[in-house]
Amino acid sequence: MVASTTTASATNTTSSTTTTNTSSTGSTFSFLKLKWRTSKDPKLNIRQRLPNSVDDIERDWVRHSALKLAFEGDFKAPIQRLLQAGGSEVLDIGCGAGFWSSDMASRYPISYFTGIDIDKNVLPTSSLSKNVLYQRIDLIELPLPYEDATFDYIFIRSMMDTLPDSMWDDVLKELVRIMKKGAYIECVEAYDNLFDAGPNMNTLNQCNIKHPPQSPTTPTSAYNTLTSNTSSSSTSQYNPWPNRIANMSQLVGMQIYHTHTPVGIYGGAIGSLLLEYWERIIKGFRRDWITNKLIAEDELEKTVEAMKSEVNEYNTYMSWYSVVAQKKGYSGPTIQFDDVDDYDIVHTHIF
Repeated sequence: MVASTTTASATNTTSSTTTTNTSSTGSTFSFLKLKWRTSKDPKLNIRQRLPNSVDDIERDWVRHSALKLAFEGDFKAPIQRLLQAGGSEVLDIGCGAGFWSSDMASRYPISYFTGIDIDKNVLPTSSLSKNVLYQRIDLIELPLPYEDATFDYIFIRSMMDTLPDSMWDDVLKELVRIMKKGAYIECVEAYDNLFDAGPNMNTLNQCNIKHPPQSPTTPTSAYNTLTSNTSSSSTSQYNPWPNRIANMSQLVGMQIYHTHTPVGIYGGAIGSLLLEYWERIIKGFRRDWITNKLIAEDELEKTVEAMKSEVNEYNTYMSWYSVVAQKKGYSGPTIQFDDVDDYDIVHTHIF
């Protein structure tokens, strides 16, 4: 276990108005509707894509649960006290079924959360907290429908491969525009490699190499990880978040957190969840592999069963990183926070 301490500037949370999701016009929150929701309407020419399936949603829940354990919480940015104090505005990019936003809204009931996703069918519509709102918005349709300096915190997870690499710099500039001075942005991604994979996982790798996923709902990052060279580091076709953030002059104090997550029951709760995550990914590929005669159905079943034991023998694992940076302009007090991780976390502070 490695522990480290750093300092970072606190964010500005002077604004106290927000839009909330409530069905009662008599709610104490009903008057908080106008300031940070721009008059711009979300664009309607949203990209067409296949809707998320139940399997996609369940897989995302498994990953969310695993990463919450691995990172010892829902976020690494130094914003907990600000969220507890209330009035903070938070944006969840690519929220899917809203697992992260819902958790955060329940934990911090007097701060406000907005989740956006391209697939309106996956957005939650019932049992919503009064301080959370979900919107169908396509991230490539710029500008986003929010005023300048709207949000105190923006969270992005497993989104890098959902847009062409060439678009992310423009999107990041737009996200900086809607951040308040002193606001934080946090980006969480997996490294390409699935480390220390055994022969059965490599058999599954070969199926993917021969027939990559076609469905827009299939996570490209999962495909990249499944097919990457497990004996050496592979180079992603995407420019990673640290490089992009380092090139943004308005973002400072970048901090990078790395964590290794076991895949398999040898890794306890995290490992069991991520093994289930991979089983669900392989299940998503199953029909294409069999239809294209890359592997027989009975052989696939045997290979998957063997892989479930093999990951424990080989101590297979994944690696993830979280990048946190702050927008320039806030000159208030600094706060100190600790970073502790059971899986050999490495902490990097870039000035």
